[in-house]
Amino acid sequence: MLESVLPDMSLPFRAVCHPDIDKIEKRAVEWLAQFAEPRMVAHVARARPGRIVARTVHFEASDDLINAYARFLSWGFWFDDVFIDDVPADDPTSIPAVCSILDILDFRRPSGFAGTQMEAAFTEVVNSLRRVLLPEQWARWADQMRLWFASMVMQNAMRIDGTPPAAAVYRTMRRYSVCSIPCIVLIDASAGAVVDWNTFWDADMTVLRLRAAKVVAWHNDVFSYHAERKHPGSFWNLPAIYVAADATPEEALRRTANEAAEEAAEFVRHRDEISPRMTKAQRVHVQSLENWMSGCRDWSLEATARYVGWRES
Repeated sequence: MLESVLPDMSLPFRAVCHPDIDKIEKRAVEWLAQFAEPRMVAHVARARPGRIVARTVHFEASDDLINAYARFLSWGFWFDDVFIDDVPADDPTSIPAVCSILDILDFRRPSGFAGTQMEAAFTEVVNSLRRVLLPEQWARWADQMRLWFASMVMQNAMRIDGTPPAAAVYRTMRRYSVCSIPCIVLIDASAGAVVDWNTFWDADMTVLRLRAAKVVAWHNDVFSYHAERKHPGSFWNLPAIYVAADATPEEALRRTANEAAEEAAEFVRHRDEISPRMTKAQRVHVQSLENWMSGCRDWSLEATARYVGWRES
């Protein structure tokens, strides 16, 4: 595999890390082992989803919420790999599996198309989150999950004929397929009941949230550029689209990293502009967004078994 030097991915946000990071990671893997085959458990464990949780939650989070968040991410990596990333774009199992999981999210009996164990695990994720979230927090998370599943289907549709999508089209889809916003809902909830519906959907908070989602998406596209070249078919990420338009891999990776840096700079500018009038709840939400951006960047640097193809500068 060709290697690249990782471009600068620094962020102007304070890093956080829960002191029980190793325990959180261990519990998440042990939970997944109740449902998935050992080979898949080992595969997901290399992604270290529990460390995303530890690097993004507010420190006052309850153990029950931390565990539910970690189980959700472990399940998400499992589902994404089985039905989206590691199958051909036109695989006939993908859409039926997504629909079966949506049935569970809508409190209906699943169809079985995602598999008994996959569906049982997601049912447990749903039940554990319903126990720890307020009704409006649950509704927010469920709505954002529906967008995530829809974006998965769009992502695969872009791969079918091998033609690179327009960068603008990809950017819109990727804001949702990166699964930032369902996680941000849970990060908010880890601080208690502070962030209510009106705070979450405030216009300034929405702009900041989408900027945070783009920072994480472009960073993830850089980190996963080499790994995703191994997926079946034409697996598009932002650097791959730039390479298809005649950029070199190094140029494409730097350009994508620069776009993440520009989004982070605009996030800071907007945050500072509205800071004098922000409410306590808005400040908590902004901290959630900063935790998400810095935590995902730090997790990616740790997840070396998942993101391969990088050499020291």
